[in-house]
Amino acid sequence: MGGPPLFSQRRGKVARHPALIGRHRPFLVTHRAAERWLHHMQQALDATESIDVDSKTKMMNFFRHTAYFLVAGNEMTRQQGHGVACKHATSKPAE
Repeated sequence: MGGPPLFSQRRGKVARHPALIGRHRPFLVTHRAAERWLHHMQQALDATESIDVDSKTKMMNFFRHTAYFLVAGNEMTRQQGHGVACKHATSKPAE
């Protein structure tokens, strides 16, 4: 959106950031929950007139990618029966 990529430089890109899954581990991030969150994000963007349409589209694409990344990560960790090994995870993986 035009600003410097400080978050990505400091924390890594979301697609390469397993800590994001760890941070959301306490929550049941399902497809339905992702859809609901995306609905609310879309409503918030629609209500914000100061953001141009192109930026809103880019933001929703990012939100959509992130939401389904978390759904997949949630499904993966629940199927494996343990969490993600990262410093931000709420628990350590089973050994």
